[in-house]
Amino acid sequence: MEKGKGKRSAADANEKWQIYASLAFIIVVIVIGVPMWWKTTEVYRVSLAYSAIRNLKATSIRISCRIGIYTSDPARSSLLVQELKSQFENEGYFNIKFEQITNVPEADTARTPVALETLIKKKFTLNPGDFLFFEWSKLKDDILLTTERSALINSETSAAQIAVLLKGSLLQTSKINSLINGDERLGYQSTPPHPKYDVLISVINPRPDLMDFHWDVKVSAEMYLGSYLNHLQNLSEYTLKTQWRFQVPFEFQPKQIRDTSLLGRHYAVTEDALPHIITSIEKNLGSGITDNPCINLVIYIPPCDIAPLHIYKNSGEKSSHNNIDAFISEKWGSVVIHNPPAQLCKVANEHGTKIHFDIKSRDVMQIFLAHLMILTDTTVKVNMPGVKMTEIDEIAPKSWEYDIYVRNTCVKYLTTTIHTLQSLVQLLGDISYIVINDEVGKAINDAYVKIGIAEEYLKENNLHLATEYARMAFVASEQAFFDASLLAQLYFPDEQKYAIYIPLFLPIMVPVISSLAMIKKYFFGKKDNDIKLKVN
Repeated sequence: MEKGKGKRSAADANEKWQIYASLAFIIVVIVIGVPMWWKTTEVYRVSLAYSAIRNLKATSIRISCRIGIYTSDPARSSLLVQELKSQFENEGYFNIKFEQITNVPEADTARTPVALETLIKKKFTLNPGDFLFFEWSKLKDDILLTTERSALINSETSAAQIAVLLKGSLLQTSKINSLINGDERLGYQSTPPHPKYDVLISVINPRPDLMDFHWDVKVSAEMYLGSYLNHLQNLSEYTLKTQWRFQVPFEFQPKQIRDTSLLGRHYAVTEDALPHIITSIEKNLGSGITDNPCINLVIYIPPCDIAPLHIYKNSGEKSSHNNIDAFISEKWGSVVIHNPPAQLCKVANEHGTKIHFDIKSRDVMQIFLAHLMILTDTTVKVNMPGVKMTEIDEIAPKSWEYDIYVRNTCVKYLTTTIHTLQSLVQLLGDISYIVINDEVGKAINDAYVKIGIAEEYLKENNLHLATEYARMAFVASEQAFFDASLLAQLYFPDEQKYAIYIPLFLPIMVPVISSLAMIKKYFFGKKDNDIKLKVN
């Protein structure tokens, strides 16, 4: 009897230790193992201001500036201010403060417009983005734009004329509206905003065996374009490069046209063939060796057998102006066709000799400079009756042109950054398994904060600081958007993670689940037996 009781006690003890071992295994697997697995396979994601970024709106941008009006008759200047205020009541993105300037000491003694402007500026300080209209009775034109932030008006200039000039040229309200509203139908030729650009001048000699021309392109580029680009370095960094390319022909079919020139003929290339020319030479320019956007300025010297070469419209009319054959391609660059001297080509064609000549820098670089102004959006065309501009005596943008460039660039930076951030947070919100590391999170949050700072500076009429913060916001958003870490786990969503780990954990969980049944039977079965014994 005692022997059977001892065997039952040993069996109970052994079962007891099995139960405890199963409990320990379950605790290790479920209490420790599963949370540890969940934590170690968790995707690291820095918290972002998702709702705040989604609520960003480019239409919340407000641009402040001051416009000063001075005339010799205070009543006239007051009337101009009132009429201009009514003209700009519905310009939603602009907060323009029109100010009447009065009590200018010694204004009657000014003998020149410069002297009068100097006296007025003592009463009305011009900040970047501001503008001044002052009356000069001897002015023959209605409005004369100076190189500074000012314009002369005569005694007959109306508020309507000033308003048209402000909206169309000096403030470019329609362009600002299209930039903020994302309307690209106007098809501006300016390059997209970027903190760094390469300006590449390429000299193409398709037949070096037949032509030998000399040109110090590097010195010419620094003299004409370098000094101009230096004025734009505050917003974007421009790197000026030059190169020579040989045996790179234009791929097109020139059409011979008879004329009365020395050679008795010239060749034509139509406008519809120009995009194919760019495609044919682009692969030989090497402009894609850096990550920076490139503005291409190409000079092509056609060989004598197809020279002179001129551009024709599709309608059959010659497109050349002042013997200049050139064209601009939006957001790519420009091409100048520089024909060799006809006298040399006549001799070369008759005797089959090689020609030698020099390229005059002024003839080419003035065209490149004009094209560069268009491509960088730093030139303003004023096509308004009665309005003229003073001649500029240096290679630099006018002060008011530079303000326009800064303002437009600031708006471009802000609108692009807002769209980039919203696209990025939507992507990160929809795909939960993309890693958001500290660097990406910091860049996104910094961009969001700097957008707010830039918008506040725009409202406070601090144009340069607004643009600087908008530029920093743009750089941070681009850094976040193109960060390589965002793709690290893009191909391993949660479904694949479960598909990989379930086969690993399932064999382990089978004995765990069966042990749970055994543990339940042990404890609850033992409890039932004890109750029965007590009842008996």
